[in-house]
Amino acid sequence: MKPMKRLTRDQRGTTLVELVVGMASGLVVMVGLTTLILVTLHTTSRVSARVDATQTSRLTLNRVIDQLHSACIAPKVPPIRKESSSTELRFIHAPGSAVAPVPTLTTITYSAGALTQSDYDWKEGTAPFWVFKTTPSRTIALTDRVAPITGKPIFSYHGYVSGTLSTTTLTVPLSELDASRTIHVTVAFMATPRNGNSEEATPARIQGSATLRLTASSYNPAAPSLPCQ
Repeated sequence: MKPMKRLTRDQRGTTLVELVVGMASGLVVMVGLTTLILVTLHTTSRVSARVDATQTSRLTLNRVIDQLHSACIAPKVPPIRKESSSTELRFIHAPGSAVAPVPTLTTITYSAGALTQSDYDWKEGTAPFWVFKTTPSRTIALTDRVAPITGKPIFSYHGYVSGTLSTTTLTVPLSELDASRTIHVTVAFMATPRNGNSEEATPARIQGSATLRLTASSYNPAAPSLPCQ
């Protein structure tokens, strides 16, 4: 019992050195926890910004591809128009699913980090001699904060050779002949996040393509491979 009595009568407390060491240890732990929380929030914000950029740009890509899929209005009539380039896609399509589709001339232009669409209404004429109005009926902004992928154009055009897709892109701006041979259109761009830590977030790479054919292409080298055939 004597040791217990001595402990209960002991009036000594924590020394100043012990107190400083304890505070320093606690401070180190707090700094570590704070750093971990900040890094986690920073990473989450960056990832969320990239996901948002991917979703937004994917919607834009799907819109363009869907319009290309409605571009074969008349059999063997090329929908891609001459003067289409790596930064401007010009094509004819028919919005909706009408029995007698009314063609629309659409241009999708990349400029100053944005994609813009302009639609020109049909004026007169029949396939393939359609005439369109010179003033767009509507112009809409598809998306902004986009840029070309390094080494890739925004729009690229391919023809078919012996029933297979040519690996060589057609020269832009497209001539009348090359426009009539364009069967495959690729759309590719990078989208920069618009919120969160957008300066540090990795841009989203978006790419899609549309094949302008009604039937499978023949593997017979002698058979012509034309769009909307």
